[in-house]
Amino acid sequence: MKRIFVLLLAAVLLLALTACSSGPSEAEGYSQIGSSSPYKPQSSEESSEAPASSEAEPSSAPESSEVSQESSAESSGESSAAESSEESSETSSETSKPSGGGVPQSARADSSYFSDAVFVGDSVSLKLEYYDAAMDVLGGASFLTSGSLGSGNALQEISDETVHPVYKGEKAYIEDSIADLGAKKVYIMLGMNDIGLYGIDESVENYEKLVDRILEKSPDATIYVESMTPMTADSPIAGRDLNNENIKIYNQRLLELAQRRGWYFVDVASVMYTEDGNSLIPEYCSDPDDMGLHFTEAGCEAWVDYLYTHTVG
Repeated sequence: MKRIFVLLLAAVLLLALTACSSGPSEAEGYSQIGSSSPYKPQSSEESSEAPASSEAEPSSAPESSEVSQESSAESSGESSAAESSEESSETSSETSKPSGGGVPQSARADSSYFSDAVFVGDSVSLKLEYYDAAMDVLGGASFLTSGSLGSGNALQEISDETVHPVYKGEKAYIEDSIADLGAKKVYIMLGMNDIGLYGIDESVENYEKLVDRILEKSPDATIYVESMTPMTADSPIAGRDLNNENIKIYNQRLLELAQRRGWYFVDVASVMYTEDGNSLIPEYCSDPDDMGLHFTEAGCEAWVDYLYTHTVG
């Protein structure tokens, strides 16, 4: 009996010792969680799992980044493809339209090319009209020409004093005459009677206004802007405003106008210059002692040849 009592007492003491050993450790842990210390106690399992969790997060981030990059690349690719398609479509659309600007050299056209053409101009073009009437070289083209004609005075109201070209026996507005002719190609060379009166800027503005009037009445007509031909080096009428240098500037402005509006620029003047590129070839001038700007038959022949080898379509 005494032996059993001793065993029971020993068991009770062992239990008491075990309880005392575990209690302070848990209490200390809870105290630090609630304290201001940055340390947060972790169980051994948490401690061993933390590094694995820490590595897992960075490894998943690149995957997300790669997916995002792939998605962005695909989106960018689709956007680029769409833009490329739009650009290609726009380019195709643009190339299908008349490009305007300078007309390059082409194969020599048949005379029938000019059968629906009309030439508008001053006394320089009047000489071409006389040449065509004698030689029949422009396939039945029509002419609306008049001495002293310019884009400026062509915009004026018709009166006894104006120089509007005569059409069917009486003066008429250029735009009305072209519409009545049903011309599809309109060649215009004007400027000799404009630069000295209006200056380059206003002359170009008047030229554009005149063409707009023509297109209002003949919307299907194609406009061919002919460059203004030069004068001889010692032209008696050359002055501060009307001179070969200003003619070049004026022609450059006409080229820019044609490019902006989608009209064709036919650089007839390019075959009329001397080798130094400064003045009219003397052999092409019929009035060197008078005005120094009208053409001989040789000059008209060079003009016609240029027209035949600079066509569109």
